[in-house]
Formats: sequence, structure tokens, C-alpha cells
Amino acid sequence: MNETDLMQLARQAIEDEDSARLNAKAAELATAEESARQAAEKEAHVALLIAAAEEAMSTEGVTLYDLARKFDTAVAALADLARAACTRNEVIGRHASGIQAAGLREAERTPAPEVLARALALAANQVATPGNGLKNLASSVLSYSGPLHRLTAVERAAR
Repeated sequence: MNETDLMQLARQAIEDEDSARLNAKAAELATAEESARQAAEKEAHVALLIAAAEEAMSTEGVTLYDLARKFDTAVAALADLARAACTRNEVIGRHASGIQAAGLREAERTPAPEVLARALALAANQVATPGNGLKNLASSVLSYSGPLHRLTAVERAAR
């Protein structure tokens, strides 16, 4: 090989090396662009998820404030129910002789624990689904309320 051939080979080797370096840099830039694109897509997707979650959590009836209001209303209603059952039982106790003498059939006692448990069991059973645990709650208070298919005196009176 003469000197010209060696120079030609050297130039070719340098060009090949430069070409390989440029190709590697181009691949690196393409990978960086793809990574940036994917990161932007992921960021946009996360932003959509956040916006959807914020909107869903601020919907009427879903906010913690709305739930707290419903809770307070339910507690007040249950307390009123318990008070009414206790008052009824006290009146029946005070007037037992007269009630018996009159033969008042609607004067059976309505134990407050049974009435409250029954209200809880019926409410839980109305909205129970396989995944929300309310069927278990309804079942756990049946020892106080009796079976769901049996109507209490209060329920019979309301019908």
C-alpha cells in the first residue's frame, strides 16, 4: 500500500468514525425527544386525572361537608326516633293498667334498641352492594332488630 492509499484509508476511517458519532448523537437526540414526548403525554394524562378527581370530589353530595350535613341530619333523626320510642314506652308503663283494662292492642312496647337497629338495618340493606360492606352491617344488627322480612309494630302502623 502506498501513502495515498493509507491516507485514503485514514480519511475513510475518520469519516466512518464521524458518521458513527453523528448517528449516535442523532439516536440520542431522537431518544431524548421521544422521552420528552412521553413525559409530556404522561404529565397531560396526570393533569386530566387530577382535574377529573377534583371535579368529582366537589360534586354535590360527595364533599365531606355534604356528608357531614347528612350525618348530622341522620343522627338527629335517629335521636328523635329513640326519644319517641322511649317516650312511648314510658307512657305505656305509666298507663299499663288502663291500657290493659281498655284492651288497646296498639299499646305494645317498642324497645328503642330494636327500633334504632331496625332503622339502621333497613337503611343499610336498601343501599347494600357486594362491595360496600353494608350487608354485613345490616346482618350484625339483626340480633337487635329481628329478621328483615318481619315487620315491627312501628312498620305495621306506618302501612
